[in-house]
Amino acid sequence: MPATNAPLMISPHTISIRSTPTATHLKQSLHHAPLPAHLMAGGLRGLLEEESEHQWLTLSLFAVFVVFGAFAIDATEHFVGDQIVKVEALHDGGLVTEIEYHDDGGAYTALVYAPNAGYHMFTEHADGTSTAIYNPETNDIGGQVNFMKTMPGGELVFSVEANQLMGLQGNMMITYDYTSFNESFTIHDVADRVGATSTDRLLLTMEGSSTSFRGIVAGVPTAAMSISSGVHWHHIEAHSDGLWAAIGTHSSTSGADGSSPASPQSRPVLGWITWAGDSNTPVLRNVQMFGTGIFHGFAQSGTDLVVGGTVESLVISADEEVKPINAPCALAVSDTEGKVWFIGALGSTTLATYQEGTLELHQLSSHVPVDVTDADAQGEHVQIHGTDGDGNPIQWSIDITADGSIESGRGFLNLLFLLSGAILLAMMATHAIEQLRQKA
Repeated sequence: MPATNAPLMISPHTISIRSTPTATHLKQSLHHAPLPAHLMAGGLRGLLEEESEHQWLTLSLFAVFVVFGAFAIDATEHFVGDQIVKVEALHDGGLVTEIEYHDDGGAYTALVYAPNAGYHMFTEHADGTSTAIYNPETNDIGGQVNFMKTMPGGELVFSVEANQLMGLQGNMMITYDYTSFNESFTIHDVADRVGATSTDRLLLTMEGSSTSFRGIVAGVPTAAMSISSGVHWHHIEAHSDGLWAAIGTHSSTSGADGSSPASPQSRPVLGWITWAGDSNTPVLRNVQMFGTGIFHGFAQSGTDLVVGGTVESLVISADEEVKPINAPCALAVSDTEGKVWFIGALGSTTLATYQEGTLELHQLSSHVPVDVTDADAQGEHVQIHGTDGDGNPIQWSIDITADGSIESGRGFLNLLFLLSGAILLAMMATHAIEQLRQKA
């Protein structure tokens, strides 16, 4: 008998496959007869167990990645971009007491002191050449320089002798001579207010044993401000048309404020001075007195004028509002982006910045290594000069673009975290789409 007449043998496996249409009919019947709640829960559990194993694994790995990333990013919370630099400039080996960086490349003018060489004042140009201003060999008066400051128009001014102000504009030296004036004074600071048609210049002067202010009109100083309210003034800065801000120290009458009669307490003050650029004498409008410490300089941040202080600093708005901020520092300096950096004292572990109304405190990876004498902005860096803990000259540099960038540790980890997270989420979404297509 032919093999085709043999009985048909059906294996159990074949039966299970042929039962699929029954499952399909059962699925269609669900529209007419809902399953009990315990069967629905069991079906959901089965679905999760059978078809979502990869999703749960991916979610678990993603959770581990999030936790690891959080710890890793937290480990890079310290400020980056600061470093002690190897000095290759002409001031190498000397202590920079005053420095002003020029707009053209790496040029600067500095007053430098070295024990065996004395005071040298010079300009190092961007091409590496230098121009001597004062040196012990030819004109040894560098130690008499009272201050150095760059005006809004780019002129660098400084003072060496009584009744004289020196100006450096490019390669040209200008002498503003007031020796024909009947009174004798020395100049300790200058502020220019640039107007639409003219520039008003106000001088902070030492008049014998006290300080005062004089305006300059057609090259002639006005009479000195008559009242200083017992304040020894340190710095002056233009605020707005006809209004100037000054900082100083007020020493109370011995014992009048409860301090020891032998050592009366000094308090920092902010003064408002009115002078309209005419021949009238500048007038002290009012004085605001603060708690303790010393105000040591001004810095500009947009329309805000910032005062650096050893205990607290100030922010002065365009409408004359004065707000104390918790940013003690040894020096405050503006960078080229309008951010103010509060350089702390030697050994400080934090660095504060201020811009557009926001005060930020950065944790340093190591302490401030410099006892600052002066600082200034140079391109994308703030250069801080002074001495280290052993009294040796040192230069500390801050890269204003490094913190939070891709090159920094925190910036790199942030980027890695975002990329890895995006990849994991894309994998989960792809797997979910594949599962939906299989069900369909």
